[in-house]
Amino acid sequence: MLNSIQIWSENLLGFFVVPVMAVHLIAVNLACAGPLLASWLHFRSRESETLARLGRSLAWASLIGLGLGMLTGGVLLFVPPATGLQEAIRRFPAQAYWMAGTELIFSAVCMLICAGCWKPLQRWRWLHASISLLGATNLLYHFPPLMAVLGKLAADPTWSTEPMIDRPLFLGLMYRGEIVSLATHFGLASFVVAAVVLLVMIARAGEEDRDLAVQSIARKSAIIALVGSLLQVPVGVWILGALSNAEREVLMGGELLASLVFLGGMLLTFLLLQRLAAIALGEFDLQAMRQTGWLLLVLVLLMTATLRSSRQAGDSKRTAAEARPPRLISVQVSKCC
Repeated sequence: MLNSIQIWSENLLGFFVVPVMAVHLIAVNLACAGPLLASWLHFRSRESETLARLGRSLAWASLIGLGLGMLTGGVLLFVPPATGLQEAIRRFPAQAYWMAGTELIFSAVCMLICAGCWKPLQRWRWLHASISLLGATNLLYHFPPLMAVLGKLAADPTWSTEPMIDRPLFLGLMYRGEIVSLATHFGLASFVVAAVVLLVMIARAGEEDRDLAVQSIARKSAIIALVGSLLQVPVGVWILGALSNAEREVLMGGELLASLVFLGGMLLTFLLLQRLAAIALGEFDLQAMRQTGWLLLVLVLLMTATLRSSRQAGDSKRTAAEARPPRLISVQVSKCC
């Protein structure tokens, strides 16, 4: 009875954790690549007032995404089962988090300047672009590897045997295949999310703002999202290859629910690719642009659920293997007469 209640409570908690994780990922993805697309629109804002309005909105949305990502990340620290994550965080020295906080503030200031000084920086577009580039690349370089390392340590504390992760050790972990693959996946996802958010903004602008410059931006945004999504296919294979055997078995049929969610994510990916390809080829369909936003949201939810279930099942299998008593090997010794 108690076991059934525990399983039910864990499943109920999963329904809460997965959406929070999905919102966190989408928010930080937008914060990482949104400023770059906003700067692109800043360059082209002389062509259309609509482009200027879209770019300014995207710049503010990116800053809001950074704040929302920090908020949801803080929530996830205290949602059980967060013991593994809290223990992983304690393995880093305090100086690492002071540095991380400094980098976050630096990127936030850069994004605030780009959004708040949109019109004053019209005469210095290269300055606006440089500030946007600094803020975005600072996030992309520092935080995906850090979050990936924390995630691996939270799921498997034995992934690194050192009790304290100092900077030289972190740099060594940072360039492991599984971390590089996850960081690459995150970087590509950031451009996909930012481009799809821009498509949704264009769709919300309505038919009255359907000028040639906006149509050109919509088509190129779809190309960015399409190329990023296509590149995720080989990166996804790379990630699968870098997973532990236990985690890979979960996705490849070892756990029915996780496998079905993973398969659903794959099918939804192909549907998203079809919508993006149509827009990239010149189909200026506002309904299709809105659909890309919903498809991406559901896709992130499914992939987040897949990641969570695979890590939980992999951790359970590792725990069971460690608790299993060692096999006794009998050795027959024959006497020589």
